[in-house]
Amino acid sequence: MEHVLQWVVAGIIIIGGPLLTIFDLPGNTLMMLSSVGFAVYDGTRYFNWHLMLAMFIIYVLGECWEFFISFFGIKRSDIPWSVVILIGIGGIIGTIAGTGFFPILGSFIGGVIGAFAVAFIYEYARSGQKENAFELAFRAARTRFLALIGKLAAGFALAVLLVKQVFFI
Repeated sequence: MEHVLQWVVAGIIIIGGPLLTIFDLPGNTLMMLSSVGFAVYDGTRYFNWHLMLAMFIIYVLGECWEFFISFFGIKRSDIPWSVVILIGIGGIIGTIAGTGFFPILGSFIGGVIGAFAVAFIYEYARSGQKENAFELAFRAARTRFLALIGKLAAGFALAVLLVKQVFFI
């Protein structure tokens, strides 16, 4: 009976982690910490160096991917760091607003639209040219999209490895 409770908790985390990641919340962190928690709770049953190392590497790569693509991808444009941060905040606000309209996919689409809108408004206010504003806005939306896709891929990989750790070891 004890293992059934552990499996239920793991199942909730395995389903909830990727969903939290879609909402731009710390789902990957939840899955990584859960993996460590299972290993600490019952090391003879759940601890596997290879699996935990793979999870850690995927976790770090997913987080680094999101950070570097989000910030440095848009920074390649000739804009100040304060605007890069503002565009990132626009993406986060868009994620939250999108979640309210259409859970799950709305979060993803809202984050892309939020980054697009802030970049467009900034560049149009600065230059007064729609062409420049659309160029920066599309670059911001593309980098936000790529960042979210990479982090989401890492989240699904972590979920698969957590399934292996809990149910197949």
